[in-house]
Amino acid sequence: MKEIVIAVGTKENIQEDIQVLAAELHKEPQILVASGKDIKKTVVETASNMFLNENLVLVMVDPEVDLTRELVTQLEALKQNIPVIIFLTGAPDKIAEFVTGRVIVLEQDKEKRLKGKVRNFLQRYEKKMTDKAFDLLTERIRDESILEPELMKLIAYVGDKKTIESKDIKAIVAETHEDTLMALFDAFREADKKEMLAVFENLMENGQNILAVHSYLVNQIRLLLQTKDMEHMVREGVEYPVFAKAFKQWKEGLDMKSSDKRRYLPFQHPYYAYKLSGIAQKIGTTDLLAFFDMLTDLDLQIKSGTKHDRVRMEYGLLNA
Repeated sequence: MKEIVIAVGTKENIQEDIQVLAAELHKEPQILVASGKDIKKTVVETASNMFLNENLVLVMVDPEVDLTRELVTQLEALKQNIPVIIFLTGAPDKIAEFVTGRVIVLEQDKEKRLKGKVRNFLQRYEKKMTDKAFDLLTERIRDESILEPELMKLIAYVGDKKTIESKDIKAIVAETHEDTLMALFDAFREADKKEMLAVFENLMENGQNILAVHSYLVNQIRLLLQTKDMEHMVREGVEYPVFAKAFKQWKEGLDMKSSDKRRYLPFQHPYYAYKLSGIAQKIGTTDLLAFFDMLTDLDLQIKSGTKHDRVRMEYGLLNA
């Protein structure tokens, strides 16, 4: 959708609001943000570029009225090719007088904004959500830019059921974190340090405490190491139904009982174990143990009251 959007929001919510607005204007936005003294140069250079990235969304943050008036010609040219967002933390009246664009006043209260988005999105699919489910959803998903994809997962998960409950949120959001951590281990296998940090950043932005992230990582490595015990039973590239049958036979032969089932592979859902198996086959035991040792050292440092835990975690990931 190529247009100029004049959005009125707050400084506190600016990052999330820009992400959400850009996602509404383009499926895979590449956001270019300009503020202060950089606005004029960025707009002029972008407007004169004959080979613009089709994914580009240009964002001007709190441009002065006179400067915006000076750039009207470039803005009109740009909206023929890419979406433009003029994000204001004050009244839009003066700029709206001479810029032809859609004015949006964003809800300042984060909870009300989220609730409205969730309600409107679910109504499209004739679904409702309980208050408890909504509270749990907002606890686990803090990044509004990923809200709609997660709601789509929930809609697909509940099927014909009309009301989404807290148990549905627990099932799907937990699965989301597991998928995210699997992406981290994929990056670890590929020695892609940049992607590892990006996945870690994603978890932190979605409200995960660093000790919770650490616990997830430790538990994932434990499970991945356990999959090594059944590698001889499942060849690489095997289809899920074949894996599920072998997994069931393996589990039945173990005679295990535990009050903390999440730490043991036999108690995982077969499909989750299948995904774990695919990753474990691509990472050597030595590398997994080295990663585990790094997390053990980090655990001692964090629980000893060290400062800069996030920096230490990032450093550990870079040196894993």
